[in-house]
Amino acid sequence: MRYRVTITPGAEQDLRTAYRYIRQQGAPKAAISWLAGARKKINTLAEHPERAHFAPESTSFHEPIRELLYGRGNRGSYRILFVILDDAVFVLHIRHGSMLPMELEE
Repeated sequence: MRYRVTITPGAEQDLRTAYRYIRQQGAPKAAISWLAGARKKINTLAEHPERAHFAPESTSFHEPIRELLYGRGNRGSYRILFVILDDAVFVLHIRHGSMLPMELEE
């Protein structure tokens, strides 16, 4: 089964923020490469998104949230947080691996 992958506005903003940060660190080519790689990784969720582990956030939210890791090395890894609903994958956020898990706002 092939899933439709949608990047939510919040996740799109997260991608732009990470891109700008890497670029501002004096690495414009690395920023472009990082963004292209992140989008490519996100697109892999069209096939077997259930392969990804449940994120720590899953215990705090109503829907099971999964995470797919992207990146390594001196720029660190990022967590691509998403939910699977029927035949669709919704990417909710992209967070640097050093950030604490998100919590449900009341």
